[in-house]
Amino acid sequence: MLCVIAKLSDTAARELDMVKEKVFNTIGLKPLYGHITIATYIGKDEPGFIRSCREMVEGISSFTVEYEKIEVLEETSIIVASPKKSGLLESIHQNIAETFNDALDKWTGIGVWYPHTTLFYGPGENLYEISRRMSDTFTPFSARVTAIEFSRVLESGYDVIDHIELLD
Repeated sequence: MLCVIAKLSDTAARELDMVKEKVFNTIGLKPLYGHITIATYIGKDEPGFIRSCREMVEGISSFTVEYEKIEVLEETSIIVASPKKSGLLESIHQNIAETFNDALDKWTGIGVWYPHTTLFYGPGENLYEISRRMSDTFTPFSARVTAIEFSRVLESGYDVIDHIELLD
């Protein structure tokens, strides 16, 4: 599995981290790797996929996304911060999905992609109560996307295999 992600600025990732820290009342939680998954490729030609995606995003400038709310995605037992599905983020996804839709996973294809940043994974937890507490500390904000990365999902986490720094 190979993910194309929109990497958030350190400032934006820290802002989302603070939402978690206030709810769990602790400093020192594993820092958030602030990102939004744009597409997850499950096809067989990873080098060709990366090459094509690089061509799609080459030369674009960094851009902002508007985080609007905290919510539960029950099917995957996660609490997320959700940005508006609009602008350049949506355009990048649409370009990738139109070209590779048959090789994308069930979450990132045309008509099903839902941009979000995972804040908490908690099967068996009272996700709605935790989400409510996170929402109480959350204020909608603009976050800067500074890079596009390609990462391979591993059992122990992920491995960034390519990186495109967006123009200032």
